Amino acid sequence: QTFDQNRAFLENERNTIDIVQRTGDGVVFVAVRSAPQMGRDLGFFAPFLQPQPQEGTGSGFVLDQEGLILTNYHVIEGADQITVRFHNDPRSYPARVIGRAEPLDMALIRVQAPREKLKPMRLADSDQVRVGQKAIAMGNPFGLEFTVTEGIVSAIRRNPNDGSASGKGAFVPTVIQTDAAINPGNSGGPLLNSRGEVIGINTFIYSTTGAFGGQAQSAGIGFAIPINLAKQYLADLKAGKDITAEEIIRSRPRLGVTLSVLSMGEYPENIRRQNRLPESGLMIQQVERGGPAERAGLRAATRTVQLQLRTGQMIELGINGDILLEADGNPINNINDLRAVLLSKKQGEAVNLKVWRDGQTREVRVVPQVIR
Repeated sequence: QTFDQNRAFLENERNTIDIVQRTGDGVVFVAVRSAPQMGRDLGFFAPFLQPQPQEGTGSGFVLDQEGLILTNYHVIEGADQITVRFHNDPRSYPARVIGRAEPLDMALIRVQAPREKLKPMRLADSDQVRVGQKAIAMGNPFGLEFTVTEGIVSAIRRNPNDGSASGKGAFVPTVIQTDAAINPGNSGGPLLNSRGEVIGINTFIYSTTGAFGGQAQSAGIGFAIPINLAKQYLADLKAGKDITAEEIIRSRPRLGVTLSVLSMGEYPENIRRQNRLPESGLMIQQVERGGPAERAGLRAATRTVQLQLRTGQMIELGINGDILLEADGNPINNINDLRAVLLSKKQGEAVNLKVWRDGQTREVRVVPQVIR
């Protein structure tokens, strides 16, 4: 009896092999080079020391036959020279940045390469991704060109970085977690489903030191930006825009309020105690006329106190406005906590707020809107 190699594979293996063969040529190796930066004054030795250029590598994937490639912003950040290599092709092709979205950690580059090299990858509807489904990561970890790893979608969760000091994680409110091995160099590469469609952009990992970042080795907890988020901004990136945090905020639904933070030292303990205020939450200082918050009946502060900052500057803070405690069941300790929930909302979708008013809590349903 003749040995049939195809029948020897399990169904899942055949699926993975098929996906790699059909789509793998759409994954690219991105190499960047930055001009050397002079550091401290080296005095006598300066003329004899030649600063070295900075180099880095990452991944990306082809979007169309015009040469557009999607990757992470942190892959190309600060690059003076970008080159791209394709699977099974040793040549390097020059590329340039078309559009950037630093708060979303996305960048669009265009490579100058023969049209036959460009194998566009299909983009999925990441809203349909389910925990437990198959996940395939492709990229170039540690500079090892074209590496494939496989696992499942472990979770779809709030971005673990949204509470960072920079607050940038709040602009990517939801991430896809996978146990498919992701390591430095995978950044910017695709995460695919069992149909070979891109469901996310591999972006960062959870390191064994307990910190989020891109330098440690995989601990089986990697994260990808849902591809639907990228779809929202592709037109702007193709138009050559550098998308800022301010533009993202203006383009997303919001409540129409001005807020102050109770737990960040803005309110001295004696002021909180005298006015029976909770220890955390966001107090509404102002409500925009005709906005979603006003229509939902949220109230701004009408009584204020004057406080002197350490700099000597006097500020005025409201003390009897509604205080936002939770949004969709998530505790609100700072602006980023609220922003993460609002940024996850589609147009017309309501957010359920737990509000403190006059010593009592109540539930308020608000439909955020884009306010120009």
